[in-house]
Amino acid sequence: MKELNLIPPEEQLFQILLRKYFDKGNIREINYFKFCADIDKPEDMFVQYTPKNPVEEVPILNGTLRDAGHTYFNCTTEGLDVINNRFMQKRVEQFNSPLDVEKRLQHAVVMKRVRVEEFFFDFDKLRRGKVTKTQFESILSMLNFNLTREEFSSLANKYKTNDPDFHVNYKAFCANINGAFTTYGIQKQPTAPVAPVTTDNTVLARRKYLDINDEEADHLNGILCEYRKAVTIKRIHLKPMFQDFDITKNQHVTKHQFLRTLG
Repeated sequence: MKELNLIPPEEQLFQILLRKYFDKGNIREINYFKFCADIDKPEDMFVQYTPKNPVEEVPILNGTLRDAGHTYFNCTTEGLDVINNRFMQKRVEQFNSPLDVEKRLQHAVVMKRVRVEEFFFDFDKLRRGKVTKTQFESILSMLNFNLTREEFSSLANKYKTNDPDFHVNYKAFCANINGAFTTYGIQKQPTAPVAPVTTDNTVLARRKYLDINDEEADHLNGILCEYRKAVTIKRIHLKPMFQDFDITKNQHVTKHQFLRTLG
């Protein structure tokens, strides 16, 4: 301000100016960006452009694309070449994909040994094989399947029937979920082999329950403590550095990308 010869004439006015551009809880730094935005207003410097034939702009919600539609692939995302597809394919929202949701539900059913179809029978007295969308959501909540609104909608849309009213074909859903530990219609094929259930069939469901011993936990906490100190001293913002590798915005990176970022 001194270099620009813009110092307020009185100290009281200067203090008022400082208080206006203090960020919340931070009284050591001035938000000069907000100050410049208040002073250099483009609408005062340039005449507002008005097109001759105005076209109404379609509002775009934050985090969506103009032609996004469903943001999941019709096939599994395993083995997807993200680098070569990032400019040619729509973005991949794995948490919205019915295939990824069903895979996690399969692992949870195998771990808890739950008979999913029995919960649907209470709502389907006539055994028509379908329930309403609200009943479908209530049953998944009873099974303690914590799904987001996007995950539930994608799952319900996959199994919806052709009725005028929105119904969900729970028989097809249960057959797909039970496919994790059995083969549908195996009673018609007595000699058909069934793959044994292994720890790989429950890893997604018990991921949060996986534990380490006390020695490893102490060692891990020590490493994390050193990271916190380094981040505080060097003022490093970690998240954007990982997001450079996360092209699909699924909040995951490979092990080599993780090590490369730390390096």
